[in-house]
Amino acid sequence: MAETMTGDEKRQALEKQAGENAESKAALEEVDLIELDPKSLEIDLTRRRIKKIEGFEFLNDLKVLCLRWNLISKMENLNSLKNLTELDLYDNQITKIEGLDELVNLETLDLCYNRLTKLEGLKSLTKLKTLYAMHNKIVNIEGLDNLTELEYLELGDNRITKIQGLEHCTKITRLMLGANQIKKIENLDKLTSLQMLSLPSNAIIKIENLDKLASLKELYLTQNGIKEITNLEKNLNLEILDLNYNRLEKLSNIGHLKKLTDVWARQNKIPNYDCVKILTELPRLTLVYLEFNPVAENKDYREKIMQLVPTLQRLDAIYCHTRL
Repeated sequence: MAETMTGDEKRQALEKQAGENAESKAALEEVDLIELDPKSLEIDLTRRRIKKIEGFEFLNDLKVLCLRWNLISKMENLNSLKNLTELDLYDNQITKIEGLDELVNLETLDLCYNRLTKLEGLKSLTKLKTLYAMHNKIVNIEGLDNLTELEYLELGDNRITKIQGLEHCTKITRLMLGANQIKKIENLDKLTSLQMLSLPSNAIIKIENLDKLASLKELYLTQNGIKEITNLEKNLNLEILDLNYNRLEKLSNIGHLKKLTDVWARQNKIPNYDCVKILTELPRLTLVYLEFNPVAENKDYREKIMQLVPTLQRLDAIYCHTRL
């Protein structure tokens, strides 16, 4: 029969357990001792429970610094890393972009999954080619005027309501603005090198203002409110057109886009074969998504679409193994 503990014994046991838990917690939170080679060119300190950027002052040759998945809240003590070309601060607790004034050779900066509300502190990064700032709380596209070498910009999953502030970033080839609150495609005329534009999960109801983007190859507009395909007359290099989860009732105004290989129109409101017959005018078409449209409910759906598009290799992600 188990012995009954007195009140004092219970209290002492609980206090002991609490002390052990506190020690365990402190041990878990304690950052591992890190030894750094002063001649290092690359350092990866992913998941090391680091709370503060410090101790890198002597790494004059360092080119790549990875501090992913840590507990850093402030960008500091980086000024001595003048040769740094890549800085990765993905998934920390940073609230402000700062401390980068001396990093004039930086080419890649990753600030995804932090707590940023503003794009700032980037003026000195004139060689920056890639900027990732997905999943923050950024409201405006701003502070990028000096980033004239920028080629890749990822600002998805923020709180952006308007496309703006990109006039000087004329070398951008890939622009990612998905999962924001953008209502209109606009202010892209200067981005004549743009090859990929990604705007899924916004509030866009019209395709427009793409006339100057003659180099555009990929256009992603999944999950918006688009009812009609329009204003793609000048985008003759388009290869991928993604309009999944919109309100289309017909595939139209794409017959001139002879380089199209992919047309994605999953879960729209397309009723019948007449509304997709324009696909027959696309000689390079190899992939089509039409599932979850009324037209796809027909028993002969796959056979009919394969007849319409002899070049088709995949329909709704299923390979077309045999031709009819």
